[in-house]
Amino acid sequence: MLNATVPNPAEPRPDSPLAVDAVVIFPWVPSVLRRFTDAGHPLAIATNQPAFAKGKVSLDVLWQVHARVIDGITREGARLSSSNVCLHRAEDGCVCRKPKPGLLFDALALHPGLDPKRCWMVGDRATDVLAGVAAGVQTALLGDDTGREQRALESAAVLPSFCGADLRDFGRFLLGESGANPRDQ
Repeated sequence: MLNATVPNPAEPRPDSPLAVDAVVIFPWVPSVLRRFTDAGHPLAIATNQPAFAKGKVSLDVLWQVHARVIDGITREGARLSSSNVCLHRAEDGCVCRKPKPGLLFDALALHPGLDPKRCWMVGDRATDVLAGVAAGVQTALLGDDTGREQRALESAAVLPSFCGADLRDFGRFLLGESGANPRDQ
């Protein structure tokens, strides 16, 4: 959603970048995020990054990759309130790993005056939507694979508040540039 994933033959789906030089920020992301912060929307990252726990990468490299992502998405002036990272594997059962809402609760705690019902969890996986619903925020599901992710959500009887192709669609929706929700079309 923020950056390109990389093929990983050992996994059923592409993976997050495991090297600094593999980080590719989608070109529209920095300007859309800047527009969000300019409009007064606080931004926080909530991301599962289990590569270290799985032995795929050192913790130092994982943090370097994460720093490159943050540098890339903020290069046009977007401001992040926080970056909340879960380093655990799914089988570790921690409270922070999405679909559990711990990362979102951590981000919300930094803004005690915010009404969670007016906040959004924006992601490209069913786990993002499930975490958002559990945290009591609105949810947006973005990406080319929303059909697969929506089927996973339907089995949990959950629907995202918004669906779109990428962050540009959500930006138009959130900033009132288009009243249409692509999910309804």
